[in-house]
Amino acid sequence: MSKTLLEKNRLEAFSDGVIAIIITLLVLEIKVPHIGGEVNSQTIVVALISIAPKFFSWALSFFMLLIMWINHHRIFNELEKTDNNILWLNGVLLFFMSFVPFPTAFMGDYFTQPMSTFFFGICLMTVGIAFYFLRAYIVKKPELLRKESDVELQSKLARKTLLGPSLYLAGALSSFVSIIIAYIIYVSVPVYFIYFGIKRKE
Repeated sequence: MSKTLLEKNRLEAFSDGVIAIIITLLVLEIKVPHIGGEVNSQTIVVALISIAPKFFSWALSFFMLLIMWINHHRIFNELEKTDNNILWLNGVLLFFMSFVPFPTAFMGDYFTQPMSTFFFGICLMTVGIAFYFLRAYIVKKPELLRKESDVELQSKLARKTLLGPSLYLAGALSSFVSIIIAYIIYVSVPVYFIYFGIKRKE
């Protein structure tokens, strides 16, 4: 069966909407802490510190999703048109992304437990892998790209995408050795991509 070439605008709009909802769901997991007894500056600070792990988990996932959305936007800017396979690959990506609020909340609740940290890393790794497959497929279909697109550059960027899931896997596995090392690796992922994303001129 021949592939049908489709307009990309609806796919972009749908993806943007889903990602916006996912990011909103992340912050909804951060509940205002209950303060028993007298309420003053000290007890408020203590209460905020008690939910610091949730803020940390939220920030990690937020910036990961932000980076994913920015790169998703850049990829679709290179496309002239899309096809059925891109629809499905994009749908699979959104499927894994939509699950991110759960491991984020789970790690925030069990911040010192290796298994929750491991679970978080594995879930984000699957998002990165799904994103890689979408990008790799697009590179293999130059007829879908704009004429002025640099296919060689897009291929290089697709391979670079694998760094994210590789680091998340490393962080997940290191959870059973040292949670601190795992968190350092998780933080390094958005820091790396934000730094080189800003540095890169497009």
